[in-house]
Amino acid sequence: MNQTVEHTKTEKTDFFKQAADSFKSAMDTGVKFQQDAVKNLGEIFNQGETFEDSRERFETVATDSLNLIRKNAEQAQKYFDEGCKTGLEVIRKTFAATENGNSKRDAFAQTRDVWQSAFDAMRTTIESAARTNAAAIENWSNFFSKSMTCCEKKAAK
Repeated sequence: MNQTVEHTKTEKTDFFKQAADSFKSAMDTGVKFQQDAVKNLGEIFNQGETFEDSRERFETVATDSLNLIRKNAEQAQKYFDEGCKTGLEVIRKTFAATENGNSKRDAFAQTRDVWQSAFDAMRTTIESAARTNAAAIENWSNFFSKSMTCCEKKAAK
């Protein structure tokens, strides 16, 4: 029985030692990653440039990113406006389909018209969202391409 207790204590000790070693290894890896990241960022911004060159490049990137954010916000606002107009149009068509003057029409035709309006609105909204998202992705892609080109030109000097 004592041998089993000793064996269990040894296993527990080994388990905690392995856990501590794994934790230390993970921490060392994290610190190394951060050191490498800071070193690489430093190399990007300090490629033989003066402070003024770095400031101008940062200012250009900041201005371009703000313009991009503004452009994407304008596109999102346009999408929101289109969605509101589409929603109001659905409501208008729903009331028009069920007005008292249309009482001679059967309920099936009125319901079909309401559902058709709703599906048309949904299609329009989805198409508008797809256009807005595609434009935003294209804008960000162009921004990153331009930023990388700027950094590559500076690195080549």
